[in-house]
Amino acid sequence: MSRIHTLNARGNLLFAAIREHYKWTDDRTFREIQRTHSEFLEILSAKGISYDELRNALTPQTNKHEAAFLFDEHRCSPGRIPGVDAADAVFKLLPSKTIHSILGGELIGDDRDQFARRLLREKAVIVKDLAFKHPTFCFVVYANNLSSETLSYIHEGLKSHSGYLGYVPCTYASLTKTFVTMHLMNFGIRHKNIMILGHEDDRPNTENHNLHMHDYTALGLKILSVQLMYFGIFLSYKPEQMLLKDSDDDLEIAVRAMSKEVAQFSDFTVFIEDNKFEYLTTEKDGKLALAGLAHLTKAELEEAVRAKMRSSYLYSLDWRDVPANGTSAGYKGSFFNIMLEFPREVGEPERMTVALEYQPTRKVLRVVTMT
Repeated sequence: MSRIHTLNARGNLLFAAIREHYKWTDDRTFREIQRTHSEFLEILSAKGISYDELRNALTPQTNKHEAAFLFDEHRCSPGRIPGVDAADAVFKLLPSKTIHSILGGELIGDDRDQFARRLLREKAVIVKDLAFKHPTFCFVVYANNLSSETLSYIHEGLKSHSGYLGYVPCTYASLTKTFVTMHLMNFGIRHKNIMILGHEDDRPNTENHNLHMHDYTALGLKILSVQLMYFGIFLSYKPEQMLLKDSDDDLEIAVRAMSKEVAQFSDFTVFIEDNKFEYLTTEKDGKLALAGLAHLTKAELEEAVRAKMRSSYLYSLDWRDVPANGTSAGYKGSFFNIMLEFPREVGEPERMTVALEYQPTRKVLRVVTMT
């Protein structure tokens, strides 16, 4: 079975609602998700799209940046829809040979909107001001998988735009990032000269349609689209947010996408083999040693991994079912990745991808790699 780069049940309630309504078992939920993903891969293949080529736009990258570009709708180009004007400005500055998930929407707020401005002042790189009339008139265009050079190029290129206020760096976790991304919608994936979108579920997947007000073809982009049922679940990037719940629908469905057996993460222990921990902290090319984090104890690292489960974002969901042959025994296992951040005394936090094996019978999360 193919690896699922990301599965969005945070903004898409299909599987959670069906599972609850029909009282599906964990095994049934697993089989239905895997079946739907197989159908999705066939649809992409028929359109000439490689699912694996979309991975960097669907999962966070340790060596790339994410940013939320802010626009005052009242200062955008007169006569144009502000959100369209803002998104077009960003699209025109994206490199032609890279891949990015693009999200957009307005901030939220109420009469006490100083809270929004305070959060933005703490993190935003401001080029004009934060003098929008209300947060709901501040339009956000969010892009991931940005190199440092691309982020700087877009920022500099947007300075001449009348509505551009600045951007929020969203590479690392913060309350500001959580606030800014809470109500963004996925526009689509900009894959080189192709814009991958979602279209109505009652249109066949043999067709391609643009439901947005953005004229992507005028930007030189080819339109390919799939039914929103598949787009919302498998092609919607989820910016990581500082959630504090032990579980939610997104986590529950993600676990069932990679395992027929399920146990609550709150009951799990994290296990790092001694020789693996020694390599990570003492060898010159060990990840923790390189990051200046060799002082962490094994228990502290295991707890950091376990605490991360509360962020409700698992990706690279992988169910491996290798049959036995004449030379080796068969193997079945469930694997997923998470992104860890560790603060540093100087500079930005250290980020690393942790690959874990999910062992529900033993209630163990075994650390496979840290990169």
